[in-house]
This record gives sequence, C-alpha cells and structure tokens, in this order.
Amino acid sequence: MILIVADTGPINYLIQIGCVDTLSQLVKTVVLPASVLRELQSEGAPPAVRKWAEKLPVWVEIHSPTSQIPMQPELSEADREAIALAKELQALLLMDDRRARRAALDQTVRTIGTLGILEAAAAKGLVSLPDALERLRATSMFISDELLAQALRRDSTRRGV
Repeated sequence: MILIVADTGPINYLIQIGCVDTLSQLVKTVVLPASVLRELQSEGAPPAVRKWAEKLPVWVEIHSPTSQIPMQPELSEADREAIALAKELQALLLMDDRRARRAALDQTVRTIGTLGILEAAAAKGLVSLPDALERLRATSMFISDELLAQALRRDSTRRGV
C-alpha cells in the first residue's frame, strides 16, 4: 500500500484506539478530503480526534476532488468526496460504511476498512490485534462479533497459535 484516501470513521476510530500512527508505517501518504478534516475537527468529534486533526502529521495531506460522483442521498458529503478523490488518485479507500463502500465499488474504487488496516498492522508486528480489537470494542464503532472473531482466527493462524 502506498497511498490511501481516508474517510472520517476509520481515522476517528484509529485515533481513539491509539493506532492511527500505524498508517504511516503501512503507507507513504494518507489523503483526507477537506470535508473529512472538517468532520474530524467538529465539536461533535471526541477531544483526542479534534486534537489530532488540529495538528496533522506530516504523512497526512488534505485534498479536494476535482470531480464528483453521481449524487446519492444516502451518502454524506465526506463519503462522496472520499470516493471521488480515491478514484482520481487511483488510491485505496479507507472506509467502513457499508453503503458508501458499495458506492465506491460502483465507481471501481477499491476499499479497506478499519479492521483490514488493523490486520495489516498486526501482520507487520505493529500492533497486537487482540488488544487493538478490545480497544475498538470500547468505542462506538459498530462491528459484528462474527467479523471480530474471523479477524482473530486469521491472526491466530498467521501467528501459528
């Protein structure tokens, strides 16, 4: 992975569980659409997220797409911008929302979710997947127990445990 465009949710949760810096060890650059940055800086964002968004790391860039995807009322402005930007940059899209991921697929944009990033980080020895998933469960992120169990099984198999 060299370039990722990120949506709000995954960045929010990676910050909350103390794993956002693993992105810099997995990819060269993370691009945030301007609308995603606004959401991360909003009053409704957790304090740690707002603090991170006020002083972005050097591996994060802010861009605005030059084109738009077809209007889909179920998608937020941030979702639409992230999809459009990932398509323009031919980048992998870090996004969790199922509807938005389907819309990205319709635009031939490849996606990865928070769980996929955590698994990639664990595979490189950057995080303990069981610990990261336990912290993730303590957030407001909705993720099924079955998805978590599958990730933990893959991690155990990878580690030979």
